[in-house]
Amino acid sequence: MHEQATLSESIKLIEAENFNNAIVTLRALISEQPDSYQAWLLLSRCLFEVGDLKQAVQASVHAQSIDPLIQSFQQIQNLLQQLAFSEATQIANTMLAKYPAHPRAICTLAHIATKQHDPERSVSLLESAISFNPADLTLQNMLTNSYASAGYFSKAIQAANMLVVLDETFESLWTLIGLLLKYGQYDNLLDACERARRYVGQSAQRASQIDLIKGQALRIIGNKTESIAALKASLVADPFNADAWWALADMKDYAFSDIERADINKIVAATHLDKRKRCIAAFALAKASEGQSSPTQMMSYYHQANALGVSEYYEPSLLENEFNARTNTYTTKNLCVQANSVTKRITPIFIVGLPRSGSTLVEQILASHSAIEATLEQPTLPIIESRAQTLCMQRYGVPLPQALDELSPEELSQLGNAYLEDSALFRTGSASFFIDKQPFNFRLVGFIHKILPHAMVIDVRRNPLDCGFSLYKQYFHSGVDFSYNLSHIAAAYNAYVKLMDHWDNAIPSKVYKLEYESLVNDPEAEVRKLLAKLGVPFERKCLSFHKIKRNIHTASSEQVRKPLNRQGIGAWRKVEDQLADLIDIFNKNGTDADNKH
Repeated sequence: MHEQATLSESIKLIEAENFNNAIVTLRALISEQPDSYQAWLLLSRCLFEVGDLKQAVQASVHAQSIDPLIQSFQQIQNLLQQLAFSEATQIANTMLAKYPAHPRAICTLAHIATKQHDPERSVSLLESAISFNPADLTLQNMLTNSYASAGYFSKAIQAANMLVVLDETFESLWTLIGLLLKYGQYDNLLDACERARRYVGQSAQRASQIDLIKGQALRIIGNKTESIAALKASLVADPFNADAWWALADMKDYAFSDIERADINKIVAATHLDKRKRCIAAFALAKASEGQSSPTQMMSYYHQANALGVSEYYEPSLLENEFNARTNTYTTKNLCVQANSVTKRITPIFIVGLPRSGSTLVEQILASHSAIEATLEQPTLPIIESRAQTLCMQRYGVPLPQALDELSPEELSQLGNAYLEDSALFRTGSASFFIDKQPFNFRLVGFIHKILPHAMVIDVRRNPLDCGFSLYKQYFHSGVDFSYNLSHIAAAYNAYVKLMDHWDNAIPSKVYKLEYESLVNDPEAEVRKLLAKLGVPFERKCLSFHKIKRNIHTASSEQVRKPLNRQGIGAWRKVEDQLADLIDIFNKNGTDADNKH
């Protein structure tokens, strides 16, 4: 009874924000009953509130070591291994009935919500639990990940920063670094890299990874010399860091020495290494061979690299089926219903198309205009579509495709405004337009049309053979599984064109098609037409796009920092005999590949 009375008194003091007196009361209780689980949890919270973060974390850790429900949690762990989510949920709820906001019980429910693709519920659970257990490192780490999964980018960074404040380690800083890199926060990223370096210790791999991230960030912001130095430092620490070799190769104009090519080849030849690592190294070696080998020899390197990259699980029909489903879902009729109250103070410009089509060039040209800000290849729009899926399941009991006709203009407006709000992290100025250059948003043109009626969509189209050849020569860390097989590339290109034709028929004039070759051959005329479509006046500095200083996040970063040239036009002809699989499928499909370009 004494324990319960003291705990009740402490809770009243906490509710009155009298944390110092609560600490005195709780310490007195703990001195009498050192195994009082609730007392330690409450003490951790109070210590956090008064700013004694180190002791708050220690108290939280100690509370977990004397958790009276540890056996119940062990049962939960066994059930989770069996994917018995319902049974695990029942036990977690029983634990919460005994101890409200029990950290391990909340972690269980949040974990299950994540596994069931419901990051919003995970966020809700964890936010509530954190208010009671703010110094619990596991809760804080899970909240960081859940924010990221749910698309709350700024909150994810804030939570990661709090994790570092509570417990600055290499691991906590590495979590923060990953988010800062993904979301383009490079000033803070470089600082976090230097802080993480203090915790590297004797680990060559950690040192190499820090320098790799630093090199990637420096390249993005345009400090090429410093970027190369950082990447070379990464390779001094770990010569088998294939990502660092590829980062050098992906600059497109880095000149590899014979010794460097031999070092890369050691990774490719090491059959005991992870296939992904060998694949990345093989792409670096292939890129290094350009200019040093005959076209046939160069292509032999690329064939080797792509053979290592191809996935046994990739099936072209999956992409075609998805695009067909979108065609069937977004009809001329339901595309007529749009959001009616989306803020129009800022207009998104979506640049879409297949990767390696010239979209970065178009982005760079537009970013040179005083009214237009470039951001990065945002994850925002797919996240908003996922939220729309959740909304439809909760309100209408069916997925988005079946509920599309049900969504009201007000609900569509909520989704559109959520996009504008969540994408704010990636904008720095007050320009009237901003660019979201995520090429695969061509899948979502119908969704864009419904939730952002005022948005502009630019489809950058390149000669299929030049585009396909360029895709085949590029290593992609994720999301472009079709690029490692020429037949798959051709199928993906044809599916993309078919889907874009549907958008043109269903919502005429929504998408502005810009041919890469026309832009290169007559840049001023094409830029004038493009800017007129956007409704902004022509500015001559758009033709001097290579002089603008801005962060460029894609594989074309070094290319668009140079004046316009025709080197990429007709490049496929030099290796025509090596592209038979690509050409045959285009010919069978009637794709105009060998055309005026």
